[in-house]
Amino acid sequence: MNRRSISPQNCGLQISHSYLANLFLAILLFSMSLGIPLYSQSQPATTAPAITVTPDTRTFVVWGDIRFTDPEECDTSDPDARQTIVQAIASEDPRPDFAILTGDVVYHGHDKHDWDIFDKQTKPLRDAKIKLFPILGNHDVDGGSGRPDFYRHFAELKNYSQLEKNVWYSMIYGNSLFLMLDSQLDYRADSQQGTWLRNMLKGVPDDLEFLFIVVHHPVMSHAATGLGRMRVCKGQKSTFIAPHSVDQNERNLKLMLEEFSQSHPLTRLLVFSGHNHNYERYVEKRITYIVSGGGGATPYPVRRDPGDAYHDSGPTFHYCKISLDDKGLAFAMFKLNPEDSSWKQSDSFQLSRLTRALSEK
Repeated sequence: MNRRSISPQNCGLQISHSYLANLFLAILLFSMSLGIPLYSQSQPATTAPAITVTPDTRTFVVWGDIRFTDPEECDTSDPDARQTIVQAIASEDPRPDFAILTGDVVYHGHDKHDWDIFDKQTKPLRDAKIKLFPILGNHDVDGGSGRPDFYRHFAELKNYSQLEKNVWYSMIYGNSLFLMLDSQLDYRADSQQGTWLRNMLKGVPDDLEFLFIVVHHPVMSHAATGLGRMRVCKGQKSTFIAPHSVDQNERNLKLMLEEFSQSHPLTRLLVFSGHNHNYERYVEKRITYIVSGGGGATPYPVRRDPGDAYHDSGPTFHYCKISLDDKGLAFAMFKLNPEDSSWKQSDSFQLSRLTRALSEK
């Protein structure tokens, strides 16, 4: 199957590129939802949910590493910071169409008490009718015991029973595609997730405008690795921290995404991750990498290099807001000052729609 879109000029019809890309995406995701591989692989394609979200406000938010748990466990997650972030997201105007969580939603994935706290403290989001689309983090898995029930805690996922075992899925949002990955498993070509991921990437039309990859473990990060200590609980306690380096699994994923980006010059590719409890942004080989792990979990220090796209030092409790319009994408990161609960827009950038720029030439 040729993944290039049909040219409107060739068939004499006035059909927009975005219409054709959306149609192709709809066929692609419908086929994958039935477990029908569009490309032959040695490993059969695994059925994965294909979810369509209709754009309304054309805005969504991203945040992660919240670690909802008992407020007394302030050495693992700051209860005030995480609740302030939730309230800020719920108060966004216009209301986001949905929110993406980059993993480690709770501290103990097997613990019903932690999920009860999640339900209670995310009520403002449900009241605001903001859909939640999470990916699985290592604390959500919690040694494996948290995996089977993870999807049941989210209204938008609980009807997809296949997520009990394989927690990866895709989303269409206008002329954007989201691939929500499970970084607790690998992406090898002979693995179930790896087969699904490669099929999805190979099926992407050339004029897809935005591809978002969401994965818990970072694909790029400059976190200061090694054991350290951090003051927590409003300075009343200290706790050990151990920031994470980039795993080989994600290094291999990075190569795969670079190959995709090279073959799709009109597609903007953004990768969201968490795991390291801070905010980071990098741009390399046309790909934008964002670590959004400042949802409440104990902060990790980051080495800010001159070539980084973001340079502010210190802890960064935050959330990200992404807005789409006919011209492109606007990104903003809002940073919380935990001392007085004030907010500051600490990072921003814009990306134009490359397909639109090409059509205007």
